[in-house]
Amino acid sequence: MRNSSDVVLEAIDLNRYFREGGQQIHVLRQVSLRVHAGEMVSIVGASGSGKSTLLHCLGLLDRPDEGEVQVGGQSTARMRETQRSAIRNAQLGFVYQFHHLLGEFNALDNVAMPLVIRNMSREKARQKARVLLEDMGLGERVTHFPGQLSGGERQRVALARALVSEPRCVLADEPTGNLDRQTAQNMFALLRKVQRERGLAIVIVTHDLALAARTDRVLSMVDGQLKEVDRHTLENLQTPLTGDSGESGKSGDSDENSATTH
Repeated sequence: MRNSSDVVLEAIDLNRYFREGGQQIHVLRQVSLRVHAGEMVSIVGASGSGKSTLLHCLGLLDRPDEGEVQVGGQSTARMRETQRSAIRNAQLGFVYQFHHLLGEFNALDNVAMPLVIRNMSREKARQKARVLLEDMGLGERVTHFPGQLSGGERQRVALARALVSEPRCVLADEPTGNLDRQTAQNMFALLRKVQRERGLAIVIVTHDLALAARTDRVLSMVDGQLKEVDRHTLENLQTPLTGDSGESGKSGDSDENSATTH
């Protein structure tokens, strides 16, 4: 039985609505979720099911219309954007399907950027960034720019950037979705490594059921509701570990009840 004190991220009865073509669409329906320190949780679901909307709410990038998100036991519901931003930058890290690295900066400065923004000296920020990049196996690529890196290398730089602020939880939106099968396997292994070494919580949104099956807990978004997926069901649905069913166009690397889920 997990202790409630180790909950690093919690969603409580989230509802989110959007308007489209004059109609109101109920995207999140009473979604509740607890993420504990040191666990890796995956969220699967069809496109448009609400999983990315949920991730944006968990990451304080969007506000639910109803309900609240707590980070480290602290409610963010009534916070101003400056307060939410401070918590997001200090306690949460983000990795996306597309790396979103800044093309005019090399790998070292891309990773150091979040610390520089927080007024750490550039020299100290670069020192921390270099250690992380070396840990990612990129020690000899620190001065390379994103356009000079492979797809897998760019994702490793993006992961280092997400970790440089020492967050308690990393939110990953399709982190292997733009990678070929082998590079996707390598990326997942790296996520597992940093999770275990740092005691991080990691939440992964993915279409990849084989990747999801290797996480500690699997949840499914169906019609805006979050449901636990049992292992037997998942085994019958698994696909190869890759961003999509096919691999063309992928970037390689050279080397049934709705419920609060606790």
